[in-house]
Amino acid sequence: MKRRKTVSKKELGKWVKRNKSNRAIARYFKVSESTIKRRVKQYGLRAVRPRGRKPYLKTRPRRFPKPKDEWVDVKRYFDTLDNQYHFIQPRYPPHKYINPRTKVCSFKRGNPRYKYTTVGIYYIALQSKVYFLYYTRIRYSRKPVSFQEIYNWISGRVEHVLDELYLKASFSIERVVAFTFMVER
Repeated sequence: MKRRKTVSKKELGKWVKRNKSNRAIARYFKVSESTIKRRVKQYGLRAVRPRGRKPYLKTRPRRFPKPKDEWVDVKRYFDTLDNQYHFIQPRYPPHKYINPRTKVCSFKRGNPRYKYTTVGIYYIALQSKVYFLYYTRIRYSRKPVSFQEIYNWISGRVEHVLDELYLKASFSIERVVAFTFMVER
């Protein structure tokens, strides 16, 4: 059986100052709404409180579906690139899946969940009218950090980092193709 709480002036005053509705206060004290109205009038508590129910929204806000991340097979993704660029001795990442939008490689569908120290970058380079698929590693930190931190860092400045690394190289970097993440010991 529900036990009613006594409605003290001090405690009721707190709820009225918080701008709570009579229904919410009545549920808290386990009494009827009319009892709350009587007590507020009896104790002389005054506060600007909303009357009646909350206004009804006539139109619902539009909810757009979240775009699904497409994870495709690494071999298929790199084969389409090979058909387009005709690489000489292509090297594929040792992962199973890749997200073509973010260029992240993973063994399972979805972003990696562990902590990493190094990011591997696969990129297309043009050297004397021939396309090559090159790979390089960049160490981010000595201690492992979250995937999201490394990805945010590298995705924003990958072209700049590669330009600095290969400033005096005899090839030009066409585009970045994939990112891999690992822990070096």
